[in-house]
Amino acid sequence: MNIKNVFYTVLALGLMAAAPAAMAQDTNAPAPAKKAAKGKKEATKEPSVVGKALQEMTFLTDKKPNPDAKYYIYLQSASWCGPCNAEMPTVVKQYKTMGKRVELILVSHDNSADAAIKFMKKYGADFPCILANSGESGKLPAFKFAGGIPNASMVKANGKEIINAHAGAVIADWKKYSRK
Repeated sequence: MNIKNVFYTVLALGLMAAAPAAMAQDTNAPAPAKKAAKGKKEATKEPSVVGKALQEMTFLTDKKPNPDAKYYIYLQSASWCGPCNAEMPTVVKQYKTMGKRVELILVSHDNSADAAIKFMKKYGADFPCILANSGESGKLPAFKFAGGIPNASMVKANGKEIINAHAGAVIADWKKYSRK
């Protein structure tokens, strides 16, 4: 008998000796947690790239973004911007139709949190808001400062940008872009 066969024989005898002891254990003990089969989704879903980043950010408003959205719109706007003020009623109206699938985040170019919050209250905006110059905008996956405002970019949950354009175009056609 070679060393390999001896090893397997000893191992088998050890397992047989341990079997009765394992069977005599407390049957009221909780069953060990089963591991998920490879390739199958687990019950607890990990947040997406954007969702995870959002969970680690600080927002100016009580409204926190949906970390489970499929798409995110980063709206760059400010209270002192005439075109931004002209578009905000449409943005607020469209946001109410987006549901949980699309989340809009205002990236305010205002100089203070008070100005940004006052701007949102003026239009009844109920979406998450950060200041562009606070450092929080750098945590948004695929975020780029716009050359001018109002501007919006739409990204998938994985952080891949779909479109970056004038805010009015993105907001008006969000349904079209959410199919890409």
